Amino acid sequence: MYRQHASHYKRQEIQTASPGKIVVMLFDGAIKNLNTAEKAYENKDYKQKSTALVKVQDIILELMNALNNKQGGDIAARLESLYSYALRRLIDADLNKDKIAIREVREILSEIREAFAEIVHNNHGTENLKTG
Repeated sequence: MYRQHASHYKRQEIQTASPGKIVVMLFDGAIKNLNTAEKAYENKDYKQKSTALVKVQDIILELMNALNNKQGGDIAARLESLYSYALRRLIDADLNKDKIAIREVREILSEIREAFAEIVHNNHGTENLKTG
């Protein structure tokens, strides 16, 4: 019953969130799954590690698809480059059981997340994200 209520609350939160808040929530999901992947790696649960890393890859692909290169210009191009790099590192992390790559991607995504969160906060949810 608790999960059902939590799931309903999460759906409601997403449906009412601003575009910027949704981007921040995507980053939060990616970071959560990177933490899961690292713990699974430490526990030698390679199936869970791979599952979590695939979720992160899906989130990064969604963030890449949301980029607006026309309006976002150089910032969008730089974000696309960072996302592409993060995807390559996640493949390394999965194939080579590379915990350092997981940490590196988490650091990259955390820094970008903080920048987006600051934009959302400063604009009180009325942001016009030209990069995403």
